[in-house]
Amino acid sequence: MADGTVIIDTKFNLDKFKAQVAAAEKQTSTLAGKGAVGLNKLKLAAAGAGLSVGALAVGAIKAGISYESAFAGVKKTVNATDAELNKMSKGIEDMSLHMPKTAEELAHIAEGAGQLGIKKEAILGFTKVMARMSDATNLSSEEASMSLAKFANITGMSQKNFSNLGSAIVALGNSTATTEKDIVAMGMRIAGAGSQVGMTQAQIMSFSAGLSSVGIEAEAGGTAFSQLLAKMNTATAEGGVKLQQFAQVAGMSSAQFKKAFKDDASGATLAFIQGLKKIKDSGGEPIQVLRKMGLSGIRMQDMLLRASNGSKIFSKALKTGNKAWRENTALSKEAGQRYQTTESKLLMLKNRFMQVERDIYAAVKGNIRGGIDGLSAGVATA
Repeated sequence: MADGTVIIDTKFNLDKFKAQVAAAEKQTSTLAGKGAVGLNKLKLAAAGAGLSVGALAVGAIKAGISYESAFAGVKKTVNATDAELNKMSKGIEDMSLHMPKTAEELAHIAEGAGQLGIKKEAILGFTKVMARMSDATNLSSEEASMSLAKFANITGMSQKNFSNLGSAIVALGNSTATTEKDIVAMGMRIAGAGSQVGMTQAQIMSFSAGLSSVGIEAEAGGTAFSQLLAKMNTATAEGGVKLQQFAQVAGMSSAQFKKAFKDDASGATLAFIQGLKKIKDSGGEPIQVLRKMGLSGIRMQDMLLRASNGSKIFSKALKTGNKAWRENTALSKEAGQRYQTTESKLLMLKNRFMQVERDIYAAVKGNIRGGIDGLSAGVATA
């Protein structure tokens, strides 16, 4: 009814349902036979929900079979023992009770993790991070999984650090004029070059956020920035005029810039970008300087001029990214805020009902399969 009577009545039934499920768990804990356990749970849960035993049984069987099929994908891609897979399955089901993702959705993320080469001991952690990324950012869980797993491989990142990486991305997305999807896209473009010169994962994503924030597209800007890092690396290795030119723009001696780039490539790169801004502010022509250095490509010049105009953005992004990585809280906080919404709470409540149904299915699955095998045998001999 429009006056809210239905809503109130529904809440009463749900509360009673949960109470009856708890009673079912307690009353059936001492029963030895799985069939008896399943039957008692079914009767009590059905009574609490105001449903017939048959109706709840159908729902339980459907829920159980659905998750069983979803987890079969995990078994296919993850090389683990039965005990390890059972522990993983339990972890996925428990995870679904605390976030608005069904156990089936989480199982699909875990399946993808196996395909992407995530180690079995890191599967659950990876799954949780990618689920949170899809809830807290404009990346889907599949996009986050594919990109961040590859990013980790390119940069040699430990699989224990996906949460740190996610926190850095979320913090940068919240503090710069770009989105997490654009940050990750740029990060994938500069990951190889950044890693080659010794940048950390947080520093790479920080530069990605800065580049994206000044309107640089991932494909063009990422290539130009990677070329810049390669030229800096070559200059510091070979010395001579090229090194002197980079050092002069950065406001250092050749020896100082060489040491700075070796010890902290991100800091030396930022100093070069800031140096171009100082040249412009003092009345100079950054384009002429770049041409003399052999950095005359249109994409390179566009990237560097935009970056120099937004040099403060890069400085702030580096501080934000490094701090977020170190604290490793931004992702969980952002996702936690989303999980406080009414929609999320309803979905998590639904997941709890689904867990009860899966428990019921697990208790009677042997009997169901026995019946199926019996019918199959009968059909075969008919």
